[in-house]
Amino acid sequence: MKLFIFDMGGVMVDGFDVVPALASDLGITPDVLRAELDAAGMTPLHDGAITPLEFWQRYEVLTGRSVAGEPWRDYFKPVRRPAMYALVRQLQDAGYRVVAGTNTIDPHYAMHEANGDYAVFDHVYASNLMGVSKPEAEFWRHILGAERVAASDALFVDDLAVNVAGAAALGITAVQYETAEQVSGAVLATLPVPSA
Repeated sequence: MKLFIFDMGGVMVDGFDVVPALASDLGITPDVLRAELDAAGMTPLHDGAITPLEFWQRYEVLTGRSVAGEPWRDYFKPVRRPAMYALVRQLQDAGYRVVAGTNTIDPHYAMHEANGDYAVFDHVYASNLMGVSKPEAEFWRHILGAERVAASDALFVDDLAVNVAGAAALGITAVQYETAEQVSGAVLATLPVPSA
């Protein structure tokens, strides 16, 4: 492997899912809210094609429900997973390049920046800045092209099966996050065994 690509929410951090708390405040179930958010345009929001303000305007027209403040910011409480940050540093100490490959939106990107959550990575590939989001093949092609690495020389970690499948379809070694220990074992197993 020459390149390791890690997702953020659900891999590097907890506290990223705004839906349960927002759904509770709106008086609807998380499943209903997720369906409404998708219908209002989550993909263009992740792709940076619309602003959060435009998104919530769409949401209000679609549902007839108004939202207060900026929910993407107000309900977003990322907390680092120390074992995953330690794994990134271990890979870097061994001479590997490690980047973030994340679907995100402007308020979340800004908060991660302010918190220093991205600082561990050699580079951050964020969907809202790239104009394309997972699981579109162009998401990984953009990263591989920028890094000048073949798909067969890259490993990707994500918590969502659809994204893991999308990366694997391009020939990237893809690992679905279940636990930090499981990911660490799978990632370290791809490295050369040190000679005695």
